[in-house]
Amino acid sequence: MTNFNQLFKQKMTRFITIFFASLLLIANLGLFVSSSIQYNREIDRQTTSFIEMMEHLITIEDIETSIIYLEHYDHTHGVNLIYYDSFGNILYQSDIISKNPKIIDILDSNDVLLGSISIDYQSSVLGYEFAIGLIAFNLFSVVLFICGLIIMNKYLNQQYLSVKEDMNQIGQENIDFRFKDIESINIQYMKALSTEKEVKDLQAHYVKVLAHDVKTPLTVMKAYLEGVASKRISFNEEMNKDLLNEIVNIEKIIPQLMISNIEDIVKKQNIAIQIRSHILKLTDTFKSKEITIDSNIEDLEIEASIADIIRIVDHLMINAFYYSEKRTVIKIELSSKEKMLSVSDQGIGMSLDTLNRITKENYRSEEAKALHKTGSGIGLQIVKSIVEKMNASITIDSEQGVGTRVKIYFK
Repeated sequence: MTNFNQLFKQKMTRFITIFFASLLLIANLGLFVSSSIQYNREIDRQTTSFIEMMEHLITIEDIETSIIYLEHYDHTHGVNLIYYDSFGNILYQSDIISKNPKIIDILDSNDVLLGSISIDYQSSVLGYEFAIGLIAFNLFSVVLFICGLIIMNKYLNQQYLSVKEDMNQIGQENIDFRFKDIESINIQYMKALSTEKEVKDLQAHYVKVLAHDVKTPLTVMKAYLEGVASKRISFNEEMNKDLLNEIVNIEKIIPQLMISNIEDIVKKQNIAIQIRSHILKLTDTFKSKEITIDSNIEDLEIEASIADIIRIVDHLMINAFYYSEKRTVIKIELSSKEKMLSVSDQGIGMSLDTLNRITKENYRSEEAKALHKTGSGIGLQIVKSIVEKMNASITIDSEQGVGTRVKIYFK
């Protein structure tokens, strides 16, 4: 398993070293090829010029002048030369004799042989400069790389210390982080800690409340059974009915002890927070039909679970979306004064018959099926059941071709 120290100081350094070495190798190869091509072109150009000069001196001047020119060319260009006359006699020779020289004939304008030159550029000034250039380039590249590696190592070390410092601050509030990613992790971590604490507090609270609620029917049952056991009272049908009622009350309490998801726990909370968050999630979906969401969400605290509030908002908003035309407006309002949630649209609306039927059963009108083929008509039934569970009330006002408005009044 890799830690940040290894990542910053070892793996990145090794990666950059290999990467730079590869680049240097490619650069050297490219430089060598391009320089070799240029070097050979320069040699050919010099050779052509040199042979033309020799032909001119032999033809126009004399042999002695051409030999003087050879001596000068030998010393200034650092090449190995052997000059032969037309009969193969050596007229001039450099101090060093090449093993594999290049022999070039000297011809006049009529292609008559005037002599020949053996020339070797391997030890020439041009070749020497070419080799020195490549060595200098590599030395400079290596020095530059070492300097860059030192600077990079210091920079990576600073960044590692910054990451380490940020990591050590995870779990603390009101801290300025250098890295947004770590700050995001800290926010999620603090949120998880807060949620865990909230769950524990709620569990402790509900255990006390439910223990009290269970204690009441158990006390009644105990009193009856102790009375029967001591023969102070006799067991009868009415007592049997009371005992069964108390058992039913206990059975109603037990499911509440099994709630594990915090979103399913009923508690007093500001539902505006969850509604605003869910509206944001639906925004992209509504853009597909160019529908505008007009929201006016005021803070409102009620006894409810997060899951129930989200289900209500989701079903009402999605229904409004499905049965609205493009480029219309859907309005959602949460009023703290009226303790009311309202969702209204500019959709196809419903007739009085459809309205009566949809509040009693899973029903979809022909107009609804024509606009949106899929669907079961169960959405409003789910909303109605949740509203009844919360002891709230719901009203639906609708007019065909105008739109629908659903209002939920909380207690």
